[in-house]
Amino acid sequence: MLLAENRAPFGAIYVPEQDFENSDSQAWFIATQLRYYLARITTAPFEVKANDDGNGIYISFDKDYADDEFSINTENGSLYITGGKRGVIYGGYELLEIIGCRFFTPDCEKIPTLTKLEIDDINKREKPIFEFRDTDYGSVTHYLKFATQCRVNGRWNDVPEMLGGSIRYALGAHSFAWLVPHHEYRDTHPEYFSFYNGRRQNVENDHWQLCLTNPDLVDIVVKNAREILKANPDKKILSISQNDNPYNCQCENCLKSDAEEGSPVGTLIKFVNRVAEILEPEFPDVMFDILAYHYTRPASRKTQTRHNVCVRLCASSTCFAHPYDKCDDRSRAVKHPNGKTTVFIDDLIEWSKVCNRLYVWDYTSNFPLYPMPFANWRVLQPNLQTMAKHNVKGVFEEANCAANGGVDFNELRTYLLCKLMWNPDCDIDAYRKEFMEYYYGEAAPHLDKYLNMLCDFVEKENYHLYIQDTKRPDYLSEELLITYNDLFDKAEKAVAGDGIRLSRVQKARLSIRFVDIFWNEILSGNYNAQKINQFFTDLRAHNISRLDEWSNIERTYRAWMEGKERGVHLSAPWRYDRESIL
Repeated sequence: MLLAENRAPFGAIYVPEQDFENSDSQAWFIATQLRYYLARITTAPFEVKANDDGNGIYISFDKDYADDEFSINTENGSLYITGGKRGVIYGGYELLEIIGCRFFTPDCEKIPTLTKLEIDDINKREKPIFEFRDTDYGSVTHYLKFATQCRVNGRWNDVPEMLGGSIRYALGAHSFAWLVPHHEYRDTHPEYFSFYNGRRQNVENDHWQLCLTNPDLVDIVVKNAREILKANPDKKILSISQNDNPYNCQCENCLKSDAEEGSPVGTLIKFVNRVAEILEPEFPDVMFDILAYHYTRPASRKTQTRHNVCVRLCASSTCFAHPYDKCDDRSRAVKHPNGKTTVFIDDLIEWSKVCNRLYVWDYTSNFPLYPMPFANWRVLQPNLQTMAKHNVKGVFEEANCAANGGVDFNELRTYLLCKLMWNPDCDIDAYRKEFMEYYYGEAAPHLDKYLNMLCDFVEKENYHLYIQDTKRPDYLSEELLITYNDLFDKAEKAVAGDGIRLSRVQKARLSIRFVDIFWNEILSGNYNAQKINQFFTDLRAHNISRLDEWSNIERTYRAWMEGKERGVHLSAPWRYDRESIL
């Protein structure tokens, strides 16, 4: 089908009458996007009009489509894009990708130039493998059009309805502190808090859980959850989940319940099931979410979740150098009340048997050391394929959440993860090759060799990689650092005349420079002032504002100058720093 030739479009872009010039309409948004990008490709002045009977591109919403579903069809000289409220937008961007456009990052698009734009007949209908797809990389949390181009739809992306909206939480993870405010009850009702190490944990603000067998707590949580849901009528998930610490209640009643259930998660499920049952008549469309995390990660052998309760299984205590179903590492196995231990893949398989609404909270970075090269490139696809195989319905890829992103090729990692969350069986090698060649130009072969060397090492040496380690990985030895720097020298030389791509290579190289600064200057106590100062100058030049999940760059620097490896060691309890240099 011919779409344009010699600046002449074959027809207009048509939207339903009610969507024409309606700034809240998804159909209007993607129509104007097609007008822009098709003109970029051909310089043809495409127009957007209300429905007509002439040849053109017809865009429409269909309530019978799932929110993220779309179809593209060529028929009788016209092209039809139909979909749900997000799907109709995804369908428009899919057409552009078929033509040859690529949306690699918020500031890097590949748009072909064609005098004659012609496409083959299309007859396709798609919807994603995972209903919930989320990541907190800054490029998608802060650039919402790019988030839509990447087809993420989760809670971190506050996408307006014009862009299809998103599946947002009325209350997110680690929510006990909001549902049972510590300051309100710690003095008057210490029995509400977990009994651990011989006392109620009602003193330290961040070191407590709830005693979930206490009968008073259901009414308190129901009351506060109701208020939160009424204040957020558009949000359809509320998390009732433990704080981020291991101090679960070990009072007589909780231990008895845990033993009966085979896992502390059973006690949590019974509690949340009761809250969900009480609130369901008032909020029939709301899903109540729990975390299978640390001590609650193993599945319960007795109590199953209600139909309106979702489990988010967290992969935190596992190796990220090898696929979940191939790794032989058991050093981070979780212990059950009966002494049995399980690794993440064991728990995933068990949860898939007993839970109808299973989400996974996955991880993609080293969180204390954001810039550190993280050799997880070859596990991204097999891990998402494993999740799909075991009936996981939603995925959150927790990442480097710095506002303007980070180093360690996170632009590439974001792009690949978003493709995989839509379709875990996609041709990920082709996507990676396209990205590398366009984003890094002639430097791509050298950088690709570097990334492969990282993964070759962890595979050959069976080296295990975790998300909270601050020890120096064996694949970042001084000897290998020489080889990596040589590859970056070659990469910089290859694009020396291309300022944009040279800057991208130099940004990626900050990961290798970080290794040298952190282990050879800071932790060794050498403190080469000129080298350290230049490193922070270059971090600022690339707008890097965070080297650590919890600390901004200023507090990290202060900690380093005091001989500490992380900024969090300067505050108790740990607190999240705003990125003050932005």
